[in-house]
Amino acid sequence: MRRWLGFFLVLGMLASGLGICRAGEERPSTEFAVDVLSQYIWRGFALSDDSVVIQPSMTVSYLGAYVNIWGNYDTDRNNEHEKSLDGADWNETDFTFGYTYDKLPYGLSLDVGGIYYALEGDDSFEFYAGLSAACPKTGINFGLTIYRELSHYPGTWYELSAWRDFELPWYKTTLSLSVSAMYLDSDDEGAYPDPDDASDSFSDWLYLQLGAEVSIPVGKYLTVTPKVYYSLSLSDDADHLLEDGSWDNHHDHFFGGIGISFSY
Repeated sequence: MRRWLGFFLVLGMLASGLGICRAGEERPSTEFAVDVLSQYIWRGFALSDDSVVIQPSMTVSYLGAYVNIWGNYDTDRNNEHEKSLDGADWNETDFTFGYTYDKLPYGLSLDVGGIYYALEGDDSFEFYAGLSAACPKTGINFGLTIYRELSHYPGTWYELSAWRDFELPWYKTTLSLSVSAMYLDSDDEGAYPDPDDASDSFSDWLYLQLGAEVSIPVGKYLTVTPKVYYSLSLSDDADHLLEDGSWDNHHDHFFGGIGISFSY
């Protein structure tokens, strides 16, 4: 864990250095954040069980380009499928790089990039590309993002999402409601088998997730965000796949916690 804490420190120093710009120039932005959640859920799969997870991250962005490092610290691993996994552990570090272009016609934004997952087992890498836009009448944002895994666990993930922010009658407090659904077209029957045919890979709607977050500004740079989510499977086959791949053997998950972010 110490080596990743050191990496966060070096990245922070670099971000501070980038912040020294000439007058009138657009400045890079930096955000430090940490989520403390009741469970780690990744695309419908529970990757923790009966333990609090701590997920720090740091993002540096400039002129549409961004770099993010994110980690997961499980305070008490309890994997029903692997009994040797026990005790607290930093078990994942993700590196994301991307670029957002928000000047497309009809208010569309394009987001492209890649994610490297440094895991306890086989690492993985995927590219992603997404389009999003806001409806001017309702204020609802809609998005479609496609993820393609290139190294281990080959497959394509299709995510449909919608979200909207509501200003609450307190000082700059915002309620964000979201919904997302994901379709998995896997090429790896070993990682994501078809429950009806183990020699074939899974290809179906996987899960739906509902979310609610309340962002509360504390001063100029700090934001505190209570958050809650509910994730559920979207088909009978998805029930079996999510249960087999989740540490708690469940296909639906209710989880939440609190996030704290510092940005400048």
